[in-house]
Amino acid sequence: MKHKNDTTAYGYDYANKCDCADDDNCGCDYPNNMRHDYTTSQLPLEHKSTAIIGRAAPDFTSQALLSNNTMIEHFNFYQYIKGHIAVLFFYPEDFSFTCPSELLMLNQELNAFNRRSAKILALSTDSIYTHIAWKELPPHKDGIADISFPLIADADKKISTAYGVLNTKGIANRATFVIDENKIIRHISLNDNKVWRNPTEIIRIIDILNYKGDGMTNCPPGWRQNFAHERPEPESITELYSHHKA
Repeated sequence: MKHKNDTTAYGYDYANKCDCADDDNCGCDYPNNMRHDYTTSQLPLEHKSTAIIGRAAPDFTSQALLSNNTMIEHFNFYQYIKGHIAVLFFYPEDFSFTCPSELLMLNQELNAFNRRSAKILALSTDSIYTHIAWKELPPHKDGIADISFPLIADADKKISTAYGVLNTKGIANRATFVIDENKIIRHISLNDNKVWRNPTEIIRIIDILNYKGDGMTNCPPGWRQNFAHERPEPESITELYSHHKA
């Protein structure tokens, strides 16, 4: 088996070890200078993520700015979300163009999240003092004075690292984590920073997690509720299916 790339840095012998079924006769150059038994344990500490679907969300304690503008020096994630669904909403930077729009849209739907016993937490790698300055500005000056959920400061970037959302510029990507009442990660979305998020999609996911009915293993195609700031009760399953009949 021939290999063009130098793999000595990984200390791995490729002889008779290939990812192809035909092993030595495949002639491939797998896997581009990364050893076959490579795992995240070989990653430098700053690049490791422990946030995985189906596993417990990483806990953290950090500075936070509450909805009433109270600054908490040691805000604990697990303590705050106890018994609730949690939405961790990572965004790149304070005082940017898109980020206030996303946070304000989330805030517009806060009644819907509250009715579903869901708590929102917004996080960026900005300092707590940058959060404070940003929250002092009204929306018409590109601020977020109206929001009513905590802003978490991740200035040391440990939270963004633990959740695997830190990009090459050292700021968080647009990432959303939906975590259930047992602190288990049930949904992850990770966007390019040019891609905005829609809060109604997060609510749709929470509704699926909250669904307790029997006999329905999959949601109907295109299933969603009729969203408004004051959410109506869910439609019956019969009504939901009737919307999608050919």
